Amino acid sequence: MMEQMVAVVTGGTRGIGLGIAKTLVKQGASVAVTYKEDDAAARKAKDQMENLIDEKQEVLLLKGDAGDPEAVKEHHREVHDKLGSVNVLVNNAGIMFKKSFEELTISDWDNTIRINLSSAFYWSAQVIPGMKNQKYGRIVNIASVAARGPSVLGPHYAASKAGLLGLTKFAARDLGSFGITVNAIAPAFIEDAGIFAEWSDEQRASLKDKVLVPQIGNVEDVVRAFEYLLYSPFVTGVTLDVNGGVFMI
Repeated sequence: MMEQMVAVVTGGTRGIGLGIAKTLVKQGASVAVTYKEDDAAARKAKDQMENLIDEKQEVLLLKGDAGDPEAVKEHHREVHDKLGSVNVLVNNAGIMFKKSFEELTISDWDNTIRINLSSAFYWSAQVIPGMKNQKYGRIVNIASVAARGPSVLGPHYAASKAGLLGLTKFAARDLGSFGITVNAIAPAFIEDAGIFAEWSDEQRASLKDKVLVPQIGNVEDVVRAFEYLLYSPFVTGVTLDVNGGVFMI
C-alpha cells in the first residue's frame, strides 16, 4: 500500500459510496467525495467522516455532475491541489430508475449512460497519469448484477453497468504493468442503498425470495469486497459478485 492514500469516491455521500468513503478514512486516507445536489446529505456525510480522521487526513466535498467532463476536470484539479495525487478511485456515481423500452426516452438513456458509465471514464482518465507516476493505483468500478443479465430496471441501466465491466477489463490489461489494478463489484439487493433504502420493510422482505441465502445484502457486504480489492495487488480485471447468488436463480 501507499504510505499516504488519496482517494476519490464519486457519489460518496450516501449508501455504498459513503460506506466505502468511511472505510477509506478508517484506513488513513484523505478522501474526496463527489455529489450532485443534496447538500444536507453531503454535510451529514462529511460530519460522519470527519469524526473518523486524524490531523494528517482531510475530507473534501465536491459538488457537481460526475457525468460532465469539465466538472470532473475541475474537481480533479481541486483534489490534486488540496490533497495530492489520487491513488485510489471508486467510480460509484449512478442513477437508478425503472423504465421499459417503450417508456424510455432518449434523454433517459443519455443521462443514464453519461452518469453511470461515462463518469467512470472521465475520472479514470484524470487520475491514471498520476497513478502511473506513482507506480501504484486502485480503481474500483461499482457495477451491478444487471450487468450480468436482464435488468429489472430496464435496458438503460443494464447497458450502463455492462459497459463498466468492459471498461474494467480493458483498463486492467492496459494498466497492470504500472502497478495499477482495476476491478469491479456487482452488487444486488443492498437494503440500505439505492432505491432499496427507500422501500418499506415488507418490500425488502420480498427480495429474500430472490436470493439463495437467508438475508439480502447491506452496504457492509460491499465494503468488505472493496477492502479485499484495495489490498490485493495480484487481483485485477475481475468482477466480485455481491448478490446472495441471485444470478444463479
